[in-house]
Amino acid sequence: MLRVRAVLYVPLVFLVFVPSMPLAVKVLGVVVVGLVATAPFIVRRGDRFAGIRLSASLDLVAAYVLWLAVPWGGGLSLLLSIWAIAIVVFLSPAKSAARITLFGIALELSKIAGVAAGIISSDPAMSEATDLGLLFGRTVALSGSFLLFRAVDMYVVQLAAAAETGGERYRRLMDAAPTGYIIQDDSEIVYINAGAGDILQRPTSIVLGKSIGDFVVPEDRPRLERAIQVAWDRLEPVTLESVQILTDQDTGRWVDATCAVIDYGRDLAVQVALHDRSGQRRAEIDLHRTEVDYQEFFERIPVALYRSLPNGQIVQANAALVELLGAESEEQVVALDARDVYVDEADREHLGQLLEDGDVVQGFEARMRRVDGGIIWVRDTSRRIENSRGVAYEGAMVDITGRRSIEDELWSRATQQEAAATIGQIALDSDDIETVLDEITQLVSKVLGTEGVVLLQRSSDAQFKVKGTTGDLSLAPDVVSSIADRAHMTTAPIVLRSESEVRFASPLLADMGVQSCAAVMVPGAEADFGTLVLVAREQRIFSADDINFLLSVANVLAAAIDRAAARKRLEDLLRSKDAFVASVSHELRTPLTVVTGMAHELNERWMNLSDEEFGEFTSMLVDQSRDMSDLIEDLLVAARSNIGNVSVRAESVSLEHEIQNVLAGFPDTGSSSIMVDTSAGEVTADSIRVRQILRNLITNALRYGGDQIEIVTSAEPGTRVVEVIDDGTGIAAEDHERVFVAYERAHHTEGQPGSVGLGLTVSRTLAELMGGSLTYRFDERSIFRLELPTVIDDGTSRQTVDGIPGTEFEVKTRTVGAGRYGVDVG
Repeated sequence: MLRVRAVLYVPLVFLVFVPSMPLAVKVLGVVVVGLVATAPFIVRRGDRFAGIRLSASLDLVAAYVLWLAVPWGGGLSLLLSIWAIAIVVFLSPAKSAARITLFGIALELSKIAGVAAGIISSDPAMSEATDLGLLFGRTVALSGSFLLFRAVDMYVVQLAAAAETGGERYRRLMDAAPTGYIIQDDSEIVYINAGAGDILQRPTSIVLGKSIGDFVVPEDRPRLERAIQVAWDRLEPVTLESVQILTDQDTGRWVDATCAVIDYGRDLAVQVALHDRSGQRRAEIDLHRTEVDYQEFFERIPVALYRSLPNGQIVQANAALVELLGAESEEQVVALDARDVYVDEADREHLGQLLEDGDVVQGFEARMRRVDGGIIWVRDTSRRIENSRGVAYEGAMVDITGRRSIEDELWSRATQQEAAATIGQIALDSDDIETVLDEITQLVSKVLGTEGVVLLQRSSDAQFKVKGTTGDLSLAPDVVSSIADRAHMTTAPIVLRSESEVRFASPLLADMGVQSCAAVMVPGAEADFGTLVLVAREQRIFSADDINFLLSVANVLAAAIDRAAARKRLEDLLRSKDAFVASVSHELRTPLTVVTGMAHELNERWMNLSDEEFGEFTSMLVDQSRDMSDLIEDLLVAARSNIGNVSVRAESVSLEHEIQNVLAGFPDTGSSSIMVDTSAGEVTADSIRVRQILRNLITNALRYGGDQIEIVTSAEPGTRVVEVIDDGTGIAAEDHERVFVAYERAHHTEGQPGSVGLGLTVSRTLAELMGGSLTYRFDERSIFRLELPTVIDDGTSRQTVDGIPGTEFEVKTRTVGAGRYGVDVG
């Protein structure tokens, strides 16, 4: 009713704006109308009847002012006065209504007095008597309205009294209701039923007279007071959920409170209905605590836990999974697509299929990609769950990168060991070294999983050539020679782990897309054979086991190569042995046949031979015997030098004298002429060995040289030189050193008997044992140059021959390598 009254005052604002009224009157009118309309709402905050009484009083005053100010406002002012009396009679106590009515009648009587006294001017259209009659009529109308409204109100009261019997029945129902009801009037509890007493756990005597807020925890009191105030203001029920009640026990009790304004007797009161929700609330608290505990467990457990959807969306991830994937937060992990986390997307699809088929998958191992790009191995145990929100996958992951690394390392090591055994078997089974090299390089590439393996052979001039290769890369020698050179310079494995390292070592390899490389040297018995090189198009970490495997392969290769070389040397030795046996047989057969024939001839005819014939036979026996002796001596020197047991004496030897002695032993065949140009001079050497060297050189010149032979001696600082020169065709340049190798012959002259091929070898060995040298050169003529020292080193040791004083000789030994005599001394 007060809101309706406020709306009715709005038209009065427009009445104020009559053009004839001054501005001050207009402003004052607006202010007065606003105050009259809103004043009841301001004062009724404390006393609910204050606003009604004030509004009625203001309306009576407004009606009085309207009657005075507006000539045609008499009827409107009367209606406003009757409205004010009706409000106060029906909505306020009886005494207040009587006082307000008397105030209105007093205002009407003041009008009558004012008109009668002439203070208040009457309407010109009417007489004074008419005005007084109308005023008396208004007074009677107000008094009658009061009496009428009062009678109606009493009738309503009687109806309420007649309904008291039903109210008692309603109260008994409230007392028996399980819901708690509390009625509060003027901030005091005036009624509480048994249900509310059970909820509050207090006797009724203690609760009555107190406020409902006294039994609510301090945290919820403002909410309850606000709900009660809203119910008063709107006269509408207000429900408040989860209000905690103070009880004498430790256990909490929660209720849902519904606040509503009701008629309680003749006054308005607040009824609060309490619905006990303690059990539900405890269940909610326990559920929340369980969820919190689960969440804390979910976050604290060191196992990586996750929940994802079949489409790859990650719904939840704990801290361990965030750390496992190398992310910074759970949000970063949730933003990922599970299918992108797997290195092989097919693994995710396979896992999903297993979950759809069996609901639970245990021990599923897969590779995953971390946020930083690293690759790890995980073991996943997951299950498929289905609820109202749909299907999801949840599981736990464990990082098994270390275990897989060990397993892979063990597997790789076992594979490499098996491959090493296979490679060794290949090297033993096959006699074709080229096939062995190809098969080994193929197997190495397969075991280590590289794109290419190349085996390079290093020549004496440090050049490389390919001996075996695999893969689709064209690994020419110039591409990998720089890396091969490094392996030989450092004599250690070369490992290049990145594209930048490869480019620094071999730009050509980097241009071919190679990002990793390893190289090991293949050793050899006398010189390194070459290099084994591996290349990969992706960054590859070659482990210590990989390098050891390569080294073992290199050793097997070296053994296979040495075995092949030894086989070839053995074959050469067998051929040399056959040649040696044939040569020795031929060389010894000729003088032996002559000696045997001469001996038989002398034995049978010695009495019939003349002195001249006897001398000729004797000379032939001596010559042939000397040839046999020289040949046998060369063989003995060769054999002894091979075991390091050749001895030479240190004595003063005249070269001129020894040359004459050697020449005296050669018969004059008339086919060659020997010119001798010697000068006096002595060397410190073994005279027997000097004669052996000279005899071999002169024999070689007579057998293979030209018709003109010269023997020239000369002196140089510290040495004496003997040169045996002939005008023959000479020896090819590539055979200058080969003639000093055992069983080698550079000449194959028609009509000349073959030789053993030891003369020059033995001669060089003896010259070096005596501190000299023997070399060959061709300068339009063949020249064999013998150099012998004039002074012997003071550190030589001397021994006597057979204990005879005065016969001292120097003992020197020399070990001849396998390359010289073709003997595998290893």
